[in-house]
Amino acid sequence: MKNLTILFVLILSGFTFACSESGKRIENADSVAEMATNDTAVLYRDEAVWENIDFDAPVVNVPDLAGSDVTVRGNDSVTIYQASQDILFDVDKAEIKESGKASLQKIAANIKERTQGEGMIRVFGFTDSTASKEYNMELGKERAKAVEDWMTSNAGFEGDRIKVISKGQQDPIATNKTAEGRQQNRRVEIVVLKGQAND
Repeated sequence: MKNLTILFVLILSGFTFACSESGKRIENADSVAEMATNDTAVLYRDEAVWENIDFDAPVVNVPDLAGSDVTVRGNDSVTIYQASQDILFDVDKAEIKESGKASLQKIAANIKERTQGEGMIRVFGFTDSTASKEYNMELGKERAKAVEDWMTSNAGFEGDRIKVISKGQQDPIATNKTAEGRQQNRRVEIVVLKGQAND
């Protein structure tokens, strides 16, 4: 019994003097709760930034992209590059077409010129509504991921700077009842946050 008591005291001592991943000493349960609350607040604050992107921001005139199949919009906090998925991908596919690679090259060059390597990036994938919500969510993710992979492999962007978000058939910009409207809804939008946001 005495040995069990000693073992129990040693275990408690280990918990008392444990350190967090950030290297800060955790003294007691209150310290753990405070740290968890602070970390959670940072996470939700940063994710809220990406949940509230104004995709209806005004169109920005970018001479380098004039005449291309890329539309640029923005405001004080973000720059949004929109490329039609029909330019980037064949119908129901997630492999980037040659024409899409040329558009991505122009986008990547403009992002580098404007940001000088700063500002987090999210690649949003959107689809039309011709398949199930689940299928479209996965297709939007695969297409956004293909763009992310191209930007890290071919344009020199750091992987920890870019993440993908699939919207699937959510947030259409046109009706899904016509072929023209569905074509507009099939798109990828690359959002660059001005300044810094940790993920």
